[in-house]
Amino acid sequence: MASSFSINSINPNTKYLSHLRNYSFPASVLRRTINFPVKKSSNLSCKRRSCRVGIVRASSSTEVVDDRGSADVERAHNGKVLRVGLICGGPSAERGISLNSARSVLDHIQGDDLDVSCYYIDSNLNAYAISTAQVYSNTPADFDFKLESLAQGFRSLSDFTEHLASSVDIVFPVIHGRFGEDGGVQELLERSNIPFVGTGSTHCQKAFDKYDASLELDRQGFVTVPNFLIQGSEMDESGLSKWFDQNLLDTKLGKVVVKPTRAGSSIGVSVAYGVTDSLQKANTIISEGIDDKVLVEIFLEGGSEFTAIVLDVGSGFGCQPVVLLPTEVELQSHGTVDVREKDAIFNYRRKYLPTRQVAYHTPPRFSVDVISKIREGASLLFQRLGLRDFARIDGWFLPPSMKASSFAGNKFGRTNSGTVIFTDINLISGMEQTSFLFQQASKVGFSHSNILRTIIQHACLRFPALLSHNIISSPSRRRSKSASVTEAFIKQHKKVYVIFGGDTSERQVSLMSGTNVWLNLRASDDMFTNLSWQYHDVAILLFAA
Repeated sequence: MASSFSINSINPNTKYLSHLRNYSFPASVLRRTINFPVKKSSNLSCKRRSCRVGIVRASSSTEVVDDRGSADVERAHNGKVLRVGLICGGPSAERGISLNSARSVLDHIQGDDLDVSCYYIDSNLNAYAISTAQVYSNTPADFDFKLESLAQGFRSLSDFTEHLASSVDIVFPVIHGRFGEDGGVQELLERSNIPFVGTGSTHCQKAFDKYDASLELDRQGFVTVPNFLIQGSEMDESGLSKWFDQNLLDTKLGKVVVKPTRAGSSIGVSVAYGVTDSLQKANTIISEGIDDKVLVEIFLEGGSEFTAIVLDVGSGFGCQPVVLLPTEVELQSHGTVDVREKDAIFNYRRKYLPTRQVAYHTPPRFSVDVISKIREGASLLFQRLGLRDFARIDGWFLPPSMKASSFAGNKFGRTNSGTVIFTDINLISGMEQTSFLFQQASKVGFSHSNILRTIIQHACLRFPALLSHNIISSPSRRRSKSASVTEAFIKQHKKVYVIFGGDTSERQVSLMSGTNVWLNLRASDDMFTNLSWQYHDVAILLFAA
């Protein structure tokens, strides 16, 4: 009997994409049930045994050729391994970051007990099964134009979810921004009863929009940053001028931050002075298609930015969040300060590109009561917003000299040492090799593999069919054919030096490559675990300009 399915409203050629273009994502769009049968036999020539990551033949009838060994295929389908579908990409400007996260996850969770299939969503919400070789392509532009010939394309999102339902046990979405953190992909999976890692669609929708989230935080009794919403083409100069006056800001020179409400990675965030400049920068965000909802916020001069990773360690549907040691983000200046640096914010460039302008402190250089307040508040938010498995919560610490009492009142966040304000909820935290997730996890003894597998394992607890899987222990690496050669080499060498850095513009690429090599060498059973008595340490030499 055909089952009811309800994602016609998300067809890339119909309603969801039109809403996406307008940057509007009401909950009703995906909740509207339009029933149509999902046939158990489909024209899609991608059956359970063949739909895995592999070399893809382009033809009118989609076919995937598995690139794994026969033993791996047999293990994956006899229930001995957990089959994970890794979905990356998405329609937002954060697609490149999503690819980096996918590479990192793929690097660190593969093992004999866990098998990963990779999928990519392009800017038009078309879904593809991609090979691991494509995952490691440098940027989306490097393979977007090759998808039609090199990847398995699905005719619709309904075909895609039908494939997932028969080919994976659980999905790990690593799409950042729209369709990944706004509830889009989550609703898609929920409608097909496909298990997935992370927060459900309804709660994603509420937490992703920065304006809606700030209203919810205020209702929950948390201190929030005063803000003003600019929506669509309505440039309310009069209303914004009144808001400046109410917050004791000069209408011509008052310093504020202008940012999209539904974009991550600090994309589109800028500093503005006065009403006119604020409206101009808001109009830029809208005209460039970043978002049609823009927030104007008070610039927290003298404040310190922080971020905290939250892990849910409860059993099943019981929520028991644990907040790791937060990280303080310090912006630094070197030598002669450019005039523009007085407007320094933790923007996209400082997050992801080579710079000496940022330093991270884990734990932060705050007093104990402030750190405790951050961890307590992040835990409460995780629970009250209905988040699941893991999240990253960002905010600011304001010292007493900033006189935050004018908008803090008696709300949660006040301490003897200053005020803690939470500003951003990240439903799918970045998972690049050096991301905050891994930085903070390392402080409590978690390796990259440990933390990722712990998150996946916790998600499995919600689904009875997956309770038999235990993947928290370190992955059992497949023994390479050249293991004997490797062991002979290690017996002759006590140290392996990973050298990276340099003084060229490629330092960032070198950093990523070096980190990846180092992490994989440390995780190699063949090289180190079985020969730990031969192995002293992996030395890292960083040559900086």
